[in-house]
Amino acid sequence: MYRITPYDPADLDAAAGGDSTFIALDSRERVAAACVAAVAGFALDSAVGEVTIDNPMAEGFFSFSVLAGSGGHGLSRLFPYGNVGFHDGARVPLATGLGLLRAMVLREGAWRRLQAENGFFVHVGDRDDIYVGGGRDQDNAVSRTRMLGLFAGRVARSPYEPALDETDAVRAADEEFWSEVGALVADRGGVLLEERPTGHAYRWHRLTEACEVAEVQERLIPRARLAVWPDLTEDVEAIRAAVVRGERLHLLVQQYPGGGFHKECVAEPGMGRADVPNPRITEGPGHRVALVPLERADRHPLLAAVLPDGDGVLRARWRTNRSRADERRTLLGSLRVGEAVTGVVATGLHDVGVYVDLDDDLGRSLGFLRVPEMSWTRFDSVDDIAPIGREVRAEIIGVDFAREQVSLSMKALQPDPWQHYADTHECGDTVSGTVTKLVPFGAFVQVEEGIEGLVHISELVDHDVEYPQEVLEGGDQVRVAILDMDRQRRRILLSLERAQPQ
Repeated sequence: MYRITPYDPADLDAAAGGDSTFIALDSRERVAAACVAAVAGFALDSAVGEVTIDNPMAEGFFSFSVLAGSGGHGLSRLFPYGNVGFHDGARVPLATGLGLLRAMVLREGAWRRLQAENGFFVHVGDRDDIYVGGGRDQDNAVSRTRMLGLFAGRVARSPYEPALDETDAVRAADEEFWSEVGALVADRGGVLLEERPTGHAYRWHRLTEACEVAEVQERLIPRARLAVWPDLTEDVEAIRAAVVRGERLHLLVQQYPGGGFHKECVAEPGMGRADVPNPRITEGPGHRVALVPLERADRHPLLAAVLPDGDGVLRARWRTNRSRADERRTLLGSLRVGEAVTGVVATGLHDVGVYVDLDDDLGRSLGFLRVPEMSWTRFDSVDDIAPIGREVRAEIIGVDFAREQVSLSMKALQPDPWQHYADTHECGDTVSGTVTKLVPFGAFVQVEEGIEGLVHISELVDHDVEYPQEVLEGGDQVRVAILDMDRQRRRILLSLERAQPQ
């Protein structure tokens, strides 16, 4: 058994427990090509012409983020539309298997193990590590791998070998199972059938009549995991209330009129709001919705089974080992808007914001602090507030599962000087200030640190002027009268003319 990596194994071991790639973006394609060539050498030396797909996942091994990978999870170029033929136990040509390997090295989303009947196998890890074995010495393949600029060395075992899989005791979806499904449909008037053909990929079927059971059976993908849940509901308000409470992680499943389903997503508390344009949870005639528990410990379906092969034998052994992406999503689910967290600034995006490590493990670069959320007062550079390496304390203002990102705000933990100013001043008050900016329609005056108001050109003097420069210059110290304070829009209207002695 051999481990192949694009960098020195000592660096790989130093990153133990990490889940980020060390491969530079502009080198990723080159490294992927070298890895494919190296594994092809091992396979050909082992006389492998085709491989079997084992425990495929659509996403969730490397990441769940929509910003990661590529469209189609790296499968669109390898399989027909709908990824027909991509399932557990599917046998594919070696060339297709190498295409799957390339997609994994590029972290395009999907993951799976590959194995051949003669014992040859390929496992891809989450730290740019590839494990290849076959029960024989392959010194020539190792030499070629090193010529490709990769590192290859013997290891005792692969951390992804089937013997280390955690699995659930499951029943086969046999005649007895389908008879029970039919009975549930008749008794309840309808059920929701969840089909998981690969890890973290779902297809949904609503069954409302016993005759539909046989029809759905014909459309199921081989070796899929099945779960039967209570029927979808038209009680959208109850679902919205449950989403807002956010007591546990759920998948939001929505069916639109006509019977089709929207793409499922993790239910975030903000999705339960109805007082926003285009609410995420749709209501109306024919719209139905359900919440399906996501975490393994919370899942208690009415029935569960796995499709056996055509000969009736149950051969699929679905691994339930949690990936780091699973753990990261659980961490996201534990965070609540309004909570205060402490983290360390990791990297920056110039004028946009900075990424924040919320811890040294799963929380790496999980937080994002945008420039407008750093401080109530003006500052010249991000480095003045959040330089790389500085520990910061901020409030969580948003949790985005789709992007695996936590939005942070430092100023949410600071008193709002604008509101304090509005609380301690009234319209008609005369205050001192400094002219900070002249514009064609007037002048901005700073009346307190971080608080500015506008003197419209018509409020400068008691006669018409064409340009504010006729009256003021930047830096002038002035007395102005407060005309209006708009708390919602955070705007103050001032008058220079009305502050002058009569």
